Amino acid sequence: MSTSKILSVIILIVGAALIIAPFGYQMFDRAPAGANMMKDFESVLTRPNVTTFQEHMHTFAAMQSDMKRMLPALAQQMHITQDQLNQMLQQQFPGVANGMARMDKMGADFNTVITVMDRNVGNFQKADQLPMSTMPWFFVVAGGVLVLLSGAQLLLPAKE
Repeated sequence: MSTSKILSVIILIVGAALIIAPFGYQMFDRAPAGANMMKDFESVLTRPNVTTFQEHMHTFAAMQSDMKRMLPALAQQMHITQDQLNQMLQQQFPGVANGMARMDKMGADFNTVITVMDRNVGNFQKADQLPMSTMPWFFVVAGGVLVLLSGAQLLLPAKE
């Protein structure tokens, strides 16, 4: 078999893979879902919003710092121990007690999310330009063209 025929067979296989891939990866179902997700995030993943979220985190961190100083001071003013104050909060204000217990973890989690958002605003804006709903068809059409061209090359008689 000639080099051009071997190359045509390789191109035929690549074309067939491009046609099959969107079906194998369920792209016809997933791509529209991706387009919907991108649409939902358009108003969220913007530079002004991420900056606002970062400002909220600075406020949260300041509040967290103040709460760590305020609670011992409150216990002292009430002439009770820190443990007694925590028990009272748990009984009378369980939402506050639960929030206070989780504050460090929440702050770390929110910071992680906001950091990822901050790093990816530009990437999101670029990805949002992709035609998500029609993307599977690009694979099928490109694969079809490759299959047709390589198939024609294979079917044509070899020139000597």
